[in-house]
Amino acid sequence: MDFSDNNVSEIFFVDGAETALNRDQKETLSSAAAHFIECFDIDDEVDVYISKKSVLHKVGGANALAWHAPPQYNRDNHIVCVFVDPEESLKSMIISLAHEMIHAWQVNRGDMQGTNWKNQDYSQFPYQLQPWEIEAHAFMKQVAGYYFEDRLPNTSELSAMTAKTDIAVKELNTEVGSQQLKNKVIKVAKVAGLVGLGALFGM
Repeated sequence: MDFSDNNVSEIFFVDGAETALNRDQKETLSSAAAHFIECFDIDDEVDVYISKKSVLHKVGGANALAWHAPPQYNRDNHIVCVFVDPEESLKSMIISLAHEMIHAWQVNRGDMQGTNWKNQDYSQFPYQLQPWEIEAHAFMKQVAGYYFEDRLPNTSELSAMTAKTDIAVKELNTEVGSQQLKNKVIKVAKVAGLVGLGALFGM
C-alpha cells in the first residue's frame, strides 16, 4: 500500500471497507477526520485509512483497533488507520479515529517523538502508562464530542487537556521513581485515579 505524501490530507477506504460501509458512513468518517485536523490545527499532512481487519490490521498488531504512524525519514505525512466492523456503531469508529488523531496532534505539537515524551524515554513503560496513551484514552471521547457537537475546542480547552496530562505524567514519574515499574503499576493506577484518569486502568 502506498503511504507516500503529497502535501494533501486525504482519507482512503481500503481492504474491504470501501464496500462494507455505506455512503453515509463514509461521508461521516471523512467529515470527522477533517474536523479533528481542524480541532488541533495540525499543519502536517495526515492521511487516514479506514480498513476492515485485514492487511493493515496485521501491520498494527493482532489486537489493534487503530494505529498511528508519525512522519518518518522517507515520508512527511502521518498515517492514521482505523479498523471498522460494519456491525459496530459509527460512534465507536469515530472515537477510535479521535484517539489516533490525538496522537497526530501530540507529534505535531512536539511532545511525542517515537517512544519519547517531552525528551524522556518511556519505551519500557507498559501501554497503559505511556504518556501519549494516557492522554489519548483520557480525551478521545471528549474530542469525538467536538465532532458530534459540530464545534471546535478553544485554546483553553486544549490547554486543559495537556495540563491534565502533565499532572498525570508527573505523578506517574513520582510513583515509579527508581524502583522497577512492574512492582508499581497498582500504585500508579491509584495515582491516575486521583487526577481523573482511573478509568484507563479499570478502576
